[in-house]
Amino acid sequence: MRGFSLDTRWLQVLRLSPAVATRFEAAPLEAGRVHSVFKRAVNLSWHDGGLLTLHAPGALAAPFAAALARMPAADAIHPGVSVGRRGAALVLGGFGVRWRGATLTNTAVREHPGAPAPALAVLMDECRGQSGRALWNPIGQRARSRLAEGLRRRHVETFIDGAFGLIGLGEGLTPAGDDCLVGALAVIQRFDRPWLAAHPEIQASVRQRAWTGTTAVAREFVVHALAGHFAESVVDLLEADSVEAARRGAARLLGVGATSGSDTLLGIRLALAALGSATGARSRTRVGERGARTRFPRSAAASVANPGG
Repeated sequence: MRGFSLDTRWLQVLRLSPAVATRFEAAPLEAGRVHSVFKRAVNLSWHDGGLLTLHAPGALAAPFAAALARMPAADAIHPGVSVGRRGAALVLGGFGVRWRGATLTNTAVREHPGAPAPALAVLMDECRGQSGRALWNPIGQRARSRLAEGLRRRHVETFIDGAFGLIGLGEGLTPAGDDCLVGALAVIQRFDRPWLAAHPEIQASVRQRAWTGTTAVAREFVVHALAGHFAESVVDLLEADSVEAARRGAARLLGVGATSGSDTLLGIRLALAALGSATGARSRTRVGERGARTRFPRSAAASVANPGG
């Protein structure tokens, strides 16, 4: 790996998460290779076995991403090119990437145990998008139904069965099923993290399946979701403190990719409905039918998980 030269073209990282900054700082001289190149993103196969993404300016589109001040021309970097570490910079092709001085951005969704915030109820009625077709075929419908049922009943095996059905379901860099699962996991990490913590077999099983059952990029999203880390758009939406903030967050998420944002939002809606149904059922058990209120009715959960039902 050659070092810097007079011809080195410099790229500055504008924002990244603390975890990505740590991975940059820990990089050895031979840090990895370019995995794939797109107009607005370059994916790197990192020395630790995972991926890192360099993308165009803006909010972090992935918890394993760093946003650059500008992107190199799409034909300037190619898959397979070596990525090296030289001091406080990376070298790939004729480019140097500096990360120190960038804004550190949180990608961890904050835990807020209990019923989902009332502001998010708007997602059930108003905020919908055109999600991937695979989620609506019989396999996709069954997987979503099982995931919702497992979450509603807090039944681990059913939830894992639904997750397995979603992993790798669909086409593209991040199949629709993986995006849907990531959305559901975001809701659980926000509002019911203790359930995941109490059942480490969920993380172990889903993580293992993601490593072998889907694309490298989708795997990273799922693995990070299991650890509670998401794209900025997902974090902002789930932490919305007003109806208007939730609407803005949903609109922003729906603008991600061809259907990725819609697929993620479908998973968010599915999990919100399932948690709302479960919360309502537990409330009725404690205080009886009178006085119990479900924020997201069971009918909403059924329609999201089984639209044909």
